[in-house]
Amino acid sequence: MEAKKYDFFGKIKKIKGLEFIIIGVIVFLIFVILFGESFFSGKKVSEETGADRYVSGLESKLEKTLSQVKGAGKVSVIVSVSGGGKTVIANDVKTVKNGSEIQITESPVLVGGKTVILGELYPEITGVLIVASGAQNVSVKIELVNAAASLLAIDPSRVNVLTGK
Repeated sequence: MEAKKYDFFGKIKKIKGLEFIIIGVIVFLIFVILFGESFFSGKKVSEETGADRYVSGLESKLEKTLSQVKGAGKVSVIVSVSGGGKTVIANDVKTVKNGSEIQITESPVLVGGKTVILGELYPEITGVLIVASGAQNVSVKIELVNAAASLLAIDPSRVNVLTGK
């Protein structure tokens, strides 16, 4: 029995590139551990924030709406914002008076072990770029600027319209 065992390991040692195969298997296992189910199920690992979803929602709504403007043609929109959004949570504020000293403590309100969220403050819109195939027409360009500024409640100077292909 010992001779067969020795012969088996001897054959394994003679395999060319065995080190590369072992390294490949280890890398594969690390990949599976890090990315796991999302890679094999086809789901994307997303680190998209609430602000990112807000901006992409604005962009798609603007594209859909502005493409309906007579003469605008195909429209693409990019919205730029400053920073990210902010989640507003409910806080319980307690004031304790010790003689002449006042201590104020603030802690989040929990319901069922979860923080109570009051709302979401979205980031400030700093600029909008609109690319429209019909923007060579000045009246269409003006309508696109005014519509975007009105919909986003921003100054028209923050809106730039370019002519697309």
